[in-house]
Amino acid sequence: MKFIKCLLIAFIGIYIYIQLSAPIVASAHQPLTLTAKTTSSINMVPFYWMVGIVGGSIAITLSYVSWRKYRAEKKKQTDDDSNS
Repeated sequence: MKFIKCLLIAFIGIYIYIQLSAPIVASAHQPLTLTAKTTSSINMVPFYWMVGIVGGSIAITLSYVSWRKYRAEKKKQTDDDSNS
């Protein structure tokens, strides 16, 4: 349940970021209009940093958990061998 809440908060944050990144343009000939940026003018560097940080954190966490599980299984196996 906690994971779903965190995921929902992340999606809401990404949605708000995307909505706020669209510039508001006012013109003398037209009333206030909202225009979205074209794909060629979007600066994707912050997004890549976010993906790298989140992906790196996940990779490090999974590596640590796997290493701890390996050590625990190895210790359990040596304990079972010494008791036999």
